[in-house]
Amino acid sequence: SGGPGTGKNHLAAAIGNHLLAGGHSVLVVTIPDLMLRVRECYDGGQSEASLLDDLCKVDLLVLDEVGIQRGSSGEKVILNQVIDRRLSSMRPVGVLTNLNHEGLLDSLGARVIDRLQMDGGMWVNFDWGSYRKNVSHLRIVK
Repeated sequence: SGGPGTGKNHLAAAIGNHLLAGGHSVLVVTIPDLMLRVRECYDGGQSEASLLDDLCKVDLLVLDEVGIQRGSSGEKVILNQVIDRRLSSMRPVGVLTNLNHEGLLDSLGARVIDRLQMDGGMWVNFDWGSYRKNVSHLRIVK
């Protein structure tokens, strides 16, 4: 958890790249993109069950931008299903959010938070300012 620009995605990418180099599979998906994929299932493409299976097959799943979803009960059910299935099959799931612990609890619910903390799951607080302003001058302008 942490504000924008604090390095959450950077750390997740480093972990993911390390796993990929070792032959493992990694998927990073934003919650808005995940919910878009779920809605596409209703239009007759991939089934929702098949999508959930795909999310549960990868060695590491990182859910990004958790907390910016609409917060509907349907979204909570989907996130609960994904997290529950992954943890039941002993597959890790990372959650990236700008919310504090209480905000994430409100967004996902106590049940999901409790499951995320099972088997050594931990909350990491990125409680420093954005690093982007320090490196923005290093970008190449075309």
